[in-house]
Amino acid sequence: VNDAQALCVLLWLPASRGVDVGGKWESVQLLPLKLPEPWAEITWEVTLDSAETYRIVTFNKGDPDHGSSPHFINRVTFYPENLSLQIDPVKKSDSGLYSLQIETGGGLIDITKFHVSVFNRVRQPNLTVLSTHPKLGQCNVTLSCSVPGADRVTYSWSQGTSRIPSDRDHQLPGNQSLLHVEINANSSDIFYRCNASNRASWATDAADGKSLCHSPLLKGLISFWGVLTGASYVRHERSLSRSFDHR
Repeated sequence: VNDAQALCVLLWLPASRGVDVGGKWESVQLLPLKLPEPWAEITWEVTLDSAETYRIVTFNKGDPDHGSSPHFINRVTFYPENLSLQIDPVKKSDSGLYSLQIETGGGLIDITKFHVSVFNRVRQPNLTVLSTHPKLGQCNVTLSCSVPGADRVTYSWSQGTSRIPSDRDHQLPGNQSLLHVEINANSSDIFYRCNASNRASWATDAADGKSLCHSPLLKGLISFWGVLTGASYVRHERSLSRSFDHR
């Protein structure tokens, strides 16, 4: 794939075991782990996620008979020595269920299936502050994490003491693109990190919690709240004093 894509191949074996492989490739090669012997004929077929079904190639130890599908034209190579199939270059539209059907004689057919999914690579997420609200020396903050143009992205959040990820980071509950936190205005270094991922790649971005609570606007609001609280306290004391003198 190109720089903007990554590939994830899911392989279902007859025993229903799964192998999840992710990487940055220009092609994908589907290779059966074990071939039954003897065999008479093999056929590669695919049902794409778009619901289109194609016969890609048939081989019976003579010349390979390639299907006439325009979808894979000039992009498929069949290797008779190991019966593998290579798609180069691979595209997002190649996602689907590929099957290798091997006729072993006597009407028996051995089938191995490969589930291929091609994803856009997850780029660095956009981490933005949606709102900040002061409250008694604290601030309530709502952060938003998003990755434009990415496929099937999931989000998770963690809290740490550095912008660089660490094993000591504390995972926060939830898997949403929004995070609501309450930060002490006088807290030490604290960073909130968003991790965006799909089956093939991941990327992160972090926000400095201290800067969120120490922005000029927010500091002014917190100070103003303190002034109002102090003024209210003074007025209350004076009211009590006048009431006492009256008695």
